[in-house]
Amino acid sequence: MTLGAHVLDLAARHSPLVRDTLRRLADAPLADLLAGLRPGRSEPWQSREDLYQVVADQTAAWYGPAVAAEAVAGLRAQPIVPTSNHFGVDTFADSVQGTLLFALRPGAPRDVVVLGFGSVSMNNLTYPMGLRLYDPRHGEVGSLPQRLPIQPNRDKHRTVLAALPYDAGMIDRARARLARMRRDGEVSAFCARSADDVLHQVYASPDTLSLPSHALQATRVNTALWNGLFQADPPARLVQLAIEPISAALLSRDLHDPGSLVHQLFFVPQVRDALLGGLDGVRACWQRDPSRGTVFFWGLSAAGRRVPLTLDGELLTGTDERGHRLEWKFGPEDLVPALLGGQLLPSLFTCFATLAFARGLSCIGGYFQATYLPVMQRGVVDALSVGAEFRAAAERVAQVPAGLHLASLQAVARALPGGALIPAGPVEIAGAGGLSPADVDALTRVPVRAAHLVAFPEVLDHLVPPEELPTGWAAALAAESGSRDGGRVIRLEETS
Repeated sequence: MTLGAHVLDLAARHSPLVRDTLRRLADAPLADLLAGLRPGRSEPWQSREDLYQVVADQTAAWYGPAVAAEAVAGLRAQPIVPTSNHFGVDTFADSVQGTLLFALRPGAPRDVVVLGFGSVSMNNLTYPMGLRLYDPRHGEVGSLPQRLPIQPNRDKHRTVLAALPYDAGMIDRARARLARMRRDGEVSAFCARSADDVLHQVYASPDTLSLPSHALQATRVNTALWNGLFQADPPARLVQLAIEPISAALLSRDLHDPGSLVHQLFFVPQVRDALLGGLDGVRACWQRDPSRGTVFFWGLSAAGRRVPLTLDGELLTGTDERGHRLEWKFGPEDLVPALLGGQLLPSLFTCFATLAFARGLSCIGGYFQATYLPVMQRGVVDALSVGAEFRAAAERVAQVPAGLHLASLQAVARALPGGALIPAGPVEIAGAGGLSPADVDALTRVPVRAAHLVAFPEVLDHLVPPEELPTGWAAALAAESGSRDGGRVIRLEETS
């Protein structure tokens, strides 16, 4: 058995989603998987008109009214979006390449709308406080990726939505650090040049430096990184929005509306009790132990950090990192002003309840979302089953597609000297000259199995316990992929 076959078997053993995908599509082209990413056809419990208006408002504020009109037109035609992304500057190969594949699905509109979570910290997996560099430290493939910080370490626990903007001095320090990494042999000449180009040409743009928050800067940086993926015009325009402000705007109405799904889940006591009990301990929901998880919302401390909250009777309470107590009455009169003022952030569950379960927005996730979202859905349906008056809402919620995914599939690989294939993020793709039109056309012909193997050096240890993986597996797999799958994926060669 090859190493590739062995790690695919390990991933399938630990992830039912991987197992099912490989069973159905292992040797099929990515085009077959993308063809299955279609919005649900059933009527949602609540109209999507207010969702479209909120998306238009948010897009207009970040990208301008012309882009907003086109983006919403595309969303009306296909109400389906990626939602496993994190908001903020994104150099995470897996999410960037997932967005690229999503843009290439059959009949995709001109704009690819991505809803990312901005309540995560600045040092989360996607590392918006700096750059992820897909370059082996001292040539060791097992060290992927490396991190190049840009914003100061003191801000690493701030949520992305509350993060302060970077400035020119931070860019200068990051470039100096990168130069030291090159002198010490920690990064290759190709990596140093590619990353410095991004810092100098993208981050240091005067228009971007002048923006008042990381969130606003991130939309400009990500647009430039997206455009840098391609030698010609992009196949779609990237519209990246934060999911929490969209959900908060919708919740400001839903929390006052007795007919809304969220109002029934939150304020009908028997429904709420069934929901809290049914999803207690479920991944991405809550644990009713107040020290872990959060119930329905996160608090935001004065330092911009997330504060887990628990529901104590009719009070939503928590304690921030300085020991200060946060407290709101659990009713629309207190919750709505706090949401609109940014003191409260909708939790992951509340975002999906508002967008997916109530309004039928089809949400495409990764390995984890495609596992926990169906569990959330069953929890909501079960909670609504406590009374016949909620049956119609339960039936609509049950029809929402919850298992859609683009999980760890990378069709573009960086070829190291010697031929080994490793993941490629936007820094490396741009540094290699970008994807040609022929490359873009070939992406959807890459076999699903090969796309998994290219992604695994970055993501496999999130699926499989590290102690079950062979010693030196990442380097060996990269070498094997280069020899076996080099003609099946898009290979980026280093440029001088």
